Amino acid sequence: MKNTKLYVICLIFICISALIFYVYKWEYREKTLDVNFFSLNRGRSVFIRTPNNKTILVGGGQNSEAIREITKVMPFYKRKIDYVIIPGAVPAQIGGLIEIVERYEIEEIIMPSLMATSTVLSELKKVIKKNKIHIKEVERGDEIKVGEVSIKILFPYEGFKYNKTSLPELGIELNYKNTGVFLIGNLSKTIQKDIAKSFEIKTEENIVEYYNSASKTKVSDELLEKIKPKFTFSTNEKTMYLISDGDGWAKK
Repeated sequence: MKNTKLYVICLIFICISALIFYVYKWEYREKTLDVNFFSLNRGRSVFIRTPNNKTILVGGGQNSEAIREITKVMPFYKRKIDYVIIPGAVPAQIGGLIEIVERYEIEEIIMPSLMATSTVLSELKKVIKKNKIHIKEVERGDEIKVGEVSIKILFPYEGFKYNKTSLPELGIELNYKNTGVFLIGNLSKTIQKDIAKSFEIKTEENIVEYYNSASKTKVSDELLEKIKPKFTFSTNEKTMYLISDGDGWAKK
């Protein structure tokens, strides 16, 4: 009987210790910028954790796939995402956000002030309104500070001549010290060239992410030449986790 009690006490102690370690590993980790590029069967989604443990989700894929991926990178006790960024109106980028907004506590929604329209976007806006989440509309030149990380809006802007192949979707640059992440998603080559000639690149270690069935030939040579990325890849490829210590990028 005594041995059974001792066994139970030891088991409880081990479980508590493991839980403390689990929480400590998330809350008091080394200060890095973690970027998780989810490879979904349908859609695009990027999950970011800043050095001060703020969370940013860019897009939510087309369905609930993104939730499965989020649960892999967030601890089970976390039910909050600080910033959800709506890149545009395309269902493949925002369909999954409807369930995410319903399931998680969202601090703020960031979306372009100029957007195309879609039925999915209309449904998403209804859910956001129902949950009383603050919306911040952005355009080129805006910058949002999240601790040591800055979110710079590269696109869209009002003076651009839009057409069916060049829609007003978000182009984003995230900076952490000497490292940058350029999320160009579905932006056309025309828009990428416009971005290339409009911005000065201040970081030296950079990543470029693109989406859809695009190949590297659909990424503007002008933009790549200006950014000189260490990694260039499509969100359609296998899930990629990258970490920046502020000086350079490494695969997780």
